[in-house]
Amino acid sequence: MLLSGKLVQLLTLAWLAAMSMAEFRCGRLDEKLLYTTNERAEPSENPWVGILLEDQGNRYENTRCSVVIINELHVLTTATCVKRFSTRSGDTKAVAMLGVWDETDSPEEELSCNDKDFCVPGPELYKVVEIKVHPQADKDTGDNDLAILRLEKPVEWTNWVQPICLEGTSEPDTLTNRNLHYTGFNHKAPEKGKGLAMTVSTQKCKQLTSSSVLVPVNQLCGYPVKRTKFYPGAPLMDIDVRDEMPHNFYLVAILVRNVDAGQATTQVYQNVRRARSWIMENAK
Repeated sequence: MLLSGKLVQLLTLAWLAAMSMAEFRCGRLDEKLLYTTNERAEPSENPWVGILLEDQGNRYENTRCSVVIINELHVLTTATCVKRFSTRSGDTKAVAMLGVWDETDSPEEELSCNDKDFCVPGPELYKVVEIKVHPQADKDTGDNDLAILRLEKPVEWTNWVQPICLEGTSEPDTLTNRNLHYTGFNHKAPEKGKGLAMTVSTQKCKQLTSSSVLVPVNQLCGYPVKRTKFYPGAPLMDIDVRDEMPHNFYLVAILVRNVDAGQATTQVYQNVRRARSWIMENAK
């Protein structure tokens, strides 16, 4: 028996509602999705990434910045991304769009489906009521380019909206020469993307970016496999391994800018490991 489109949609929504009540843990990963060269993330993959919007009154403007969910009331982005918002508390005009897979989708859409007809609920909007910029953010060097955004209401956890872990159980002393994962949105396609980047030394970063100075002390550079430019705020992630198995992602840095020089595109990240105490204290 063939089902009508409306009935199929109703059945899909019922199934998604049931899935939304599933248990979750921060930094959830699916090991089989780690070993792929696909630049497009699955709709349910990396559910902590959202888009920062600006409320223009009659519409929402995409700021081309990503946000990262760190707990039910807070998301993280760059200080540069929030420069446009002059009001830092109350009606800030900043809005976090979460649970988004295709950035062209609107909150009015009940379903967002990929080319395999796998569907997830449409995105949800959360007003930002407070913006906290890192107190040592340096406008000259660009260091400590971090901002915490407090949401008007707690995030409703679903299989497609979940936080990333802020730390691993065992972490390397250095982030240099590490092959790390990143995810977010980019200028190439509207769907959530992902990739791998090898972190490099500060001297190598200076060479890759054709810069006359080294990157700031709390920043690091990644050399991505692909040259796709991701939006600032994209998380750089390591994997927590337990009992010889990949257990979860945890956040190590967020993207602040892309630098094109010659045949290379280099990603410059803000190291969040050195700012964890500030993040945890201001995200209570």
